[in-house]
Amino acid sequence: MAEWIVAHCHAKAEMKAEAHLKRQGFEVYSPKIKTTRRHARRIEIVLRPLFPRYLFIGFDDNSTHWRPICSTVGVSHLLKAGEKPLVAPAWVIEQLRQREDKNGLFSVTNVKPFNKGDPIKFTRGPLADYAGVFEYLNDSQRVAVLLEIMGREVKTVVSMGAIQRAS
Repeated sequence: MAEWIVAHCHAKAEMKAEAHLKRQGFEVYSPKIKTTRRHARRIEIVLRPLFPRYLFIGFDDNSTHWRPICSTVGVSHLLKAGEKPLVAPAWVIEQLRQREDKNGLFSVTNVKPFNKGDPIKFTRGPLADYAGVFEYLNDSQRVAVLLEIMGREVKTVVSMGAIQRAS
């Protein structure tokens, strides 16, 4: 398999499209990542696509007929240049696969720069030069910080680039 074409799926239909494409005999690659979902006071670990609404489909220009992909359940359309599907080189997929862990999940080398309770200082924005306490880092790379304002602890969420370790 030398190249890959990219299918754009209907919203939240990546897994359905993947199953139908595999049933038709296509090789499908959909990198997944483990994330946390918070809902109704519950925290769950769920698998989500690394590229929401996109699938990579193995493609050999000589033997693969790509038109049936367009009418597959869950697939909206193929990314195309004119009448031909756009092709992603095999090395792109190989580099993605090299970043997967032993369970086939995409590994994000996400080192937490702070631990809960670490003192921080705001470096920009309306809270610049104020001090706070690090609470947690969420999936969107935003941090929750506790501030003491008028004798009360108040939690605020800011971008990671807006804080630094207090000295």
